[in-house]
Amino acid sequence: MSEFNSMEDLVFSRSFRNWVLNRESPEKGFWENWIERNPDNAKAVIYALHFDSNLVSADEIDEEVRKALNRLKEAPRYIPLEGPEGRVARWRAVIRSPRTWVLAVLAIVAAIGGYFYYRAHSHRDVLPVFLNSHKPVQEETAGASTERELNLPDGSLVRLGKGSKLYFPREWAPGRTQREVFLEGAAFFDIRRNVAAPFFVYTDEVITKVLRASFWVQSYSADTQTIVMDKMGRVLVYRQEDFYSPSAEKGEPAGEILTPNQLIFFDRKEDRLYKKLVEKPEPLGRSDTLVIYQRTPIRQVFSQLQEEYGIPIQFDGEALDSCLLTAVVEAEPYYKKLDQICKAIGGAYEVIDGTIVVSAIGCR
Repeated sequence: MSEFNSMEDLVFSRSFRNWVLNRESPEKGFWENWIERNPDNAKAVIYALHFDSNLVSADEIDEEVRKALNRLKEAPRYIPLEGPEGRVARWRAVIRSPRTWVLAVLAIVAAIGGYFYYRAHSHRDVLPVFLNSHKPVQEETAGASTERELNLPDGSLVRLGKGSKLYFPREWAPGRTQREVFLEGAAFFDIRRNVAAPFFVYTDEVITKVLRASFWVQSYSADTQTIVMDKMGRVLVYRQEDFYSPSAEKGEPAGEILTPNQLIFFDRKEDRLYKKLVEKPEPLGRSDTLVIYQRTPIRQVFSQLQEEYGIPIQFDGEALDSCLLTAVVEAEPYYKKLDQICKAIGGAYEVIDGTIVVSAIGCR
């Protein structure tokens, strides 16, 4: 193993990082001898690097260190010693001594270590906590090629997707204020209403809360996204980080509200929630039918469409109050209906955060 002639060599050495995190590594003898020759520098770097990197790749660490070192090299070579406003300041060159370089690199590495430590621990390991706090827990599994239907202790219905697992208490005490399950995979839930005990579905990154609703949750570990889709009722979706944040203890945590035919997907890479409409919205309650409008105010038309599908529709009421619709709207897919209505009033629509936003100049 080659000698290390600079702090950069040491910081970028994966062998050194492996030894820091595993003192019984094959390189143990080499690094113990190296420390004897360089005690001060090595101990400081060991301290800076000693964070849990199990969830962080070596390439990520290298990239962040490289960026930080480049910023350091591009920093001004002069710093002000003193000089209040209105006086000529005295300056001196920054002495690029080995000690100065060591301290700068250590500060960078420590900051990067703190960043990765926070990122690796920003999400709780929910399943062990869930299992420990809900003893005894029942585990139900669907086969690799078949779905499985089951009932929860409160009578709610769950249809497990292929290869999915659901964990839940064997019974929910009458006075319990929450009904909680943990999902690995995908499932459809049809939850019985209980205002005194909201229903929670936990996954590794996303928490879903309902009182009475029918909805899907998909959270396979191999996927890059977690998806929650609302079929009927009101659904609240939270990032785990927001749900457990200190501010959430003072009130309702920050989350997204879903209405029927809306979905949330959580992008694991970006750590963000995105709201969309489902690809093929379905009417609620009754089957889709033909509708005849005879000089019907457009406000009423949009209100009926919103009630039929549960999808919010926003428009400029002042501009469109004079619009009356006379048309036969066929029993067609939702977006075709919307196209026909908007065309009749000379308008257009777009989908923004799971909401239909109609724009039109108005009617004479």
